[in-house]
Amino acid sequence: MEKIIVLKGIAVPYELQRKNIRRMNLRVHRDGRVLVSASRDTAQWEIEAFLLENADFVLQNRERCLKLIKAGDGISAGKNRRYEDGDVLYQCGKACRLRVVEGRKESVERMGRVILVTQKNPSDADRRRRMLEGYLTQCCLEQMEEICERIYPVFSRMGVVWPQIKVRSMVSRWGSCQPKKKIVTFSRQLGETPPACMEYVAVHEFCHFIQPNHSAAFHQLMTELMPDWRQRKQLLNSRAWVDVGES
Repeated sequence: MEKIIVLKGIAVPYELQRKNIRRMNLRVHRDGRVLVSASRDTAQWEIEAFLLENADFVLQNRERCLKLIKAGDGISAGKNRRYEDGDVLYQCGKACRLRVVEGRKESVERMGRVILVTQKNPSDADRRRRMLEGYLTQCCLEQMEEICERIYPVFSRMGVVWPQIKVRSMVSRWGSCQPKKKIVTFSRQLGETPPACMEYVAVHEFCHFIQPNHSAAFHQLMTELMPDWRQRKQLLNSRAWVDVGES
């Protein structure tokens, strides 16, 4: 259910979800959408008061996400993204410049801080989008498989069976775990983030094989395996790494 609230003079649309939860939760998606989760008996005035109390958080993060999308940085905008020459893309938290050239053999390759796309017809933006998203998906899959292989021995000793690792485009979450099916799926956009963030998401999802929900036991397990997971989570969701600059 989409609603609108005015925060410091700015009309902000938000999506309200009613769930069986004890306290309200607030998230700003990477595409700029604001999501509020509340219990079924929470009054509307309480929800609005909660948003007003967190106005700075909402406005700052929403503005950051919208600026990144408008500038062509960070998360891809799906079918609406054209991936033009000169755009900025991120891989492993590093800014890369996109270059598009004409050539008979089509390819995508990274050379230092440049991602070079060679196309027979550089004016075909749809073809370029498919090429790039296929390349970025494969890069992310290779990165996440390497990270999962590195962290797996700890989980193996806990009885976790090696799962199938998948990558696909997801704009509302960084990863998901299906314990019964033994599948872990990561967002393709996770490949844009620093290794510390990718490691955090991998450990988070693998912990769900032991603790399916976000209970106190789950968070205790996270702390035992990755003591700084809260700092990594904050870095990931704030996208502060985008502002670090070239290094």
